Amino acid sequence: MKQLLIIIFLSVITFWACNPFLNRKTNEKIVAEVGSKKLTMSQLEMAIPLNMKEIDSISFAQNYIEKWVRSQLLLEKAEINLDKKTQKSIDIMIDNYRTSLMFFKYQQIIIQQKLDTVVTDEQIDRYYSKNAGNFRLDSSVVKSIYIQLPKSLYNRNKVRSWMRSKKEDDIITLEDYCYQNARNFSMGEEWQYFGTVLSNLPRKINNQDNFLRYNKYIETTDSLYAYYVAILDYKLTNDTTPVIFVKNKIHDILINHRKVKLIEDLENNIYNDAVNQKKFIIHTN
Repeated sequence: MKQLLIIIFLSVITFWACNPFLNRKTNEKIVAEVGSKKLTMSQLEMAIPLNMKEIDSISFAQNYIEKWVRSQLLLEKAEINLDKKTQKSIDIMIDNYRTSLMFFKYQQIIIQQKLDTVVTDEQIDRYYSKNAGNFRLDSSVVKSIYIQLPKSLYNRNKVRSWMRSKKEDDIITLEDYCYQNARNFSMGEEWQYFGTVLSNLPRKINNQDNFLRYNKYIETTDSLYAYYVAILDYKLTNDTTPVIFVKNKIHDILINHRKVKLIEDLENNIYNDAVNQKKFIIHTN
């Protein structure tokens, strides 16, 4: 399809329609020439994005050819005016870039083929236990009981008593009560950002860290609901981050470590094989 579109475009240009230049070495159609530099049909096809509409492909091809010609003319002028030393340094940079790009592409293939991407919770926990001090909270977090009840069921003393109780039976009773009556509730099993908890309340607290230092309960209301919060545990800004908040980050760290190790092993194996097969010589004098 691409080739058909390009041929349609080329057919409207008299010069190319009447003079079908061919690359003598490959019998490949030449689209444009600047001095000894040639732009071939296959190069032009590769430049056109996939699934492009026909009219867009024709316009894209025309613009690409013009830009190619302009860049080659500028390159020709630069080659004439730049001194040999400068051109030599550019050749070295180009060679280094090509080497880096080739190696990068090869690395990507090896990573796709051989990288183990399975990270278990045990591996995450093991890494966290060794590096917990490197993970610091950017805001406070809490484990808290949160309850939102319709004001028609507002029974402050009963709910407050259950929430403040340390008895397991009272917590079970509270949970049963919430299943039957609460609009929303959570029983504090998981860490949450304190700001997330507060976002569910019709109350603003400016200094969250300071509030948590001196308060364990919040009770507030709006026109429809009563809200209860009991702080079971908390961590302040700059405290060690609970593992639940950094699981994804640790996963990415472990995968990156594996990538680095895989590439290091690849380089070492290639080098050691070359040493054993005497593929290179280092001249020290």
